[in-house]
Amino acid sequence: MRAVALFSALVFACAACSSGGTSPAGSGRGARPPIVLITIDTLRADRLGSYGSTRGLTPSLDAFAREATRFTAAVSQVPLTLPSHATILTGLHPARHGVRTNDGFRLSPAVPTLAESLKSAGYTTGAFIGGYPLRRSSGLSRGFDRYDDEFLAASDAIERSADAVMQSAQAWVDANAAQPFFAWIHLFDPHSPYTPPPPFAAEHRDSPYDGEVAYTDAAIGRFLDHLRQRTLFASAAIVVVADHGESLGEHGERTHGTFLYDSTIRVPMLIKMSARRSTVRLKPDTTGTIDVPVETADLAPTIAALAGATLDRADGRSVLPLIDGAAGDPDRPAYAESYYQNVLLGWSPLRAVRTARWKLVEAPRSELYDLEHDPGELQNRVEERAALASGLQRALQAIDSSGGAAAAPPTAAARESAERLRSLGYASGSTVPAAASGAIDPKDRVAVWAAIEDGIDLTRRDAASAEQQFTRALQLDPGNGLALKYLGDLRFRAGRVRDARDLYRRAIDAGFRHADVYVNLASIAEHDGRLDEARDVLASAVRLDASDADAWNRLGLVEARRNDLEAARRAFSRAIAASPDRAEPYYNLGVVERRAGNEAAAQSRLQDAIARNPKYPEAHYELGTGYLMARQPGRALEEYHAALAIRPDYPEALFGAARAERDLGKSADARRDYEHFVQVAPKEYGQQIAAAQEEIKRLLAFKQP
Repeated sequence: MRAVALFSALVFACAACSSGGTSPAGSGRGARPPIVLITIDTLRADRLGSYGSTRGLTPSLDAFAREATRFTAAVSQVPLTLPSHATILTGLHPARHGVRTNDGFRLSPAVPTLAESLKSAGYTTGAFIGGYPLRRSSGLSRGFDRYDDEFLAASDAIERSADAVMQSAQAWVDANAAQPFFAWIHLFDPHSPYTPPPPFAAEHRDSPYDGEVAYTDAAIGRFLDHLRQRTLFASAAIVVVADHGESLGEHGERTHGTFLYDSTIRVPMLIKMSARRSTVRLKPDTTGTIDVPVETADLAPTIAALAGATLDRADGRSVLPLIDGAAGDPDRPAYAESYYQNVLLGWSPLRAVRTARWKLVEAPRSELYDLEHDPGELQNRVEERAALASGLQRALQAIDSSGGAAAAPPTAAARESAERLRSLGYASGSTVPAAASGAIDPKDRVAVWAAIEDGIDLTRRDAASAEQQFTRALQLDPGNGLALKYLGDLRFRAGRVRDARDLYRRAIDAGFRHADVYVNLASIAEHDGRLDEARDVLASAVRLDASDADAWNRLGLVEARRNDLEAARRAFSRAIAASPDRAEPYYNLGVVERRAGNEAAAQSRLQDAIARNPKYPEAHYELGTGYLMARQPGRALEEYHAALAIRPDYPEALFGAARAERDLGKSADARRDYEHFVQVAPKEYGQQIAAAQEEIKRLLAFKQP
């Protein structure tokens, strides 16, 4: 033991000497290698040939593994996309970076990131995102010169293909190859829903998940080949890791996020050193296998060390000494957690520590598994190995500073965000924890959660079947607020608003909280003419989350209908403060200012809306109307034309354009737009249609000699 300790110290000492300071990366600006981090979403370790698979899915990654160090006991700290990546990119455990699920959490600006560290060390930094959970607003973009998630600008976009991600990353790498760069590439394809492209879909018809894995591997292979062609492969340090795995039905879990079995927390991790570093280390051959436990939290300090950068406050530790030949600790307790059901449903969180041989899962009914003899984690040994379990429990308590407490309540996800996450199979919302719910072990409610997940997946394509699944969940767990909420959503969309209202109220009584519940309740009340009730419900929503721009905006609309323009102004202003880049509250505030007689303020707010969304036809129309009232028909016509370029059959804009053209003496254009208006205007515009027809007659009469 003493000899091992002395050797490890020698490795660290020599590393410091070779780097001239705090990092084993080599000294001088020219010594800093290009660094590429590829994170593959939802990739099980057992799908790689280098990890024992015989399916032949990953020839590219298997070839790469032969040139890299392979970690066989790498543990993800969270089996969910956003919190896992927050750990990878900060080196911190979730209790310290604060992100516990995909919904309603955001990395705090106070948490230092790997990208910031590398940027300070002189690296150019770029990130290329494949899936919605890692959108810019998650907080992970800090420190990146380029954060490529522009594909998410489409309101319904949730992911893009590995080839599309790689194409963007490849162009950026080519443009920055002459300087030290850090490229983080996120590939989302193996995540559900599983829809591999051809020919992978046909080749893996019986397992579309495997088809996604095979496709992703092919895309990675093409990217690595490009690095070789650019002579960047040898000089670059390249890390490939999964953020988590996928259960695929094991232990009753369809996907991931609930349990902490190896199918979701043991991940593939491959690290290839730069050629220059390999030649100056104590162990020139830096390929091979490392079987001792490591964490994905170890990656940030490892990459920082490679770059000669300083990373503060990391829970992880650099694995470079292990790569260089230092003896690791097979009894290191690698940490993992899941607070998914704790946040959503108030159930008990799950926390675990995993050594090379043993895993303890802390739960209301704790579990202990001998991974050497029971890799499927089917035989709970906690009672017969009580002393060992107690020792691992103490290690868990020493690691996790939160002590198993409930996660900090998330903010409510915006409606658009919740819908996109639902398309990926993720639920949104939170439940106020109670003593009874906190004692619920998620494994005792596995059938409930399976029914909810099935309902989520079926919601878009088969509403009747989705309703059956949520009803089944409620039969198994009558007070389940999440199931009540989703069943209410189905009834709401079907126009069964009274049923929806009752279900939403039951969900709130069960402790469930989500902005959708309040906003939809307000819509029902507003539809029935109960504006005071709608206002009160929305006031509850903004008390729940004062940063919910959508709820503030809806509250402003209700206040405007109640003719309380000052209250509407306050609500729209709060919506703008909560989401300054969103155009709609500016537009609504502009309309309110016009109603209040503040035309200058109205025009300013409408211009603000257009600045944030140039393709906002209503804002162009209202701005044009203001110019028309100010007797500026030329400027008015420009705005009406802008609105019509976006929506050619926009009745109001056609009518306004015709009026402006009439005032400008453009009779033929005015008659054309009046005629178009008459063709497309809805029947309730009878007065305006009659006026347009009279103008058409007048213009025709004026044309007669």
